[in-house]
Amino acid sequence: MSTEDQRFAYKVRQILNQGADGLDHEIVSRLHDGRQKALAQQRIAVGGLSLAGVGHVTGRLSTYARALIAAFALLAGVVSTYYWNSFEQATENAEIDSALLSDELPPAAYLDKGFQAWLERSSQSSP
Repeated sequence: MSTEDQRFAYKVRQILNQGADGLDHEIVSRLHDGRQKALAQQRIAVGGLSLAGVGHVTGRLSTYARALIAAFALLAGVVSTYYWNSFEQATENAEIDSALLSDELPPAAYLDKGFQAWLERSSQSSP
């Protein structure tokens, strides 16, 4: 709990105490009993050892665990996307290579700069 939260809780308690001063003694007694019952239910006694506040610690740990799992899932997604794109690119290159090798062009055509430009345009326009 931050210092600001503690100050706020203190101010709320003071205001409630001021309002309780004007209440009937029987009502104040019932409110006090209700508060004591609520506090008793909040504490879990195990062998004389109070575990009040343990839920807060375990809740924080589970938050860290969830954040760690989310970060790991994100990392796994990024890595798998990278490899998927690499395999897609390799597949496209293999298709272009096999198409070029199966074609009956003379070797001089592959040295033509216009042919290289045509290859780039055709590879960009293919899905």
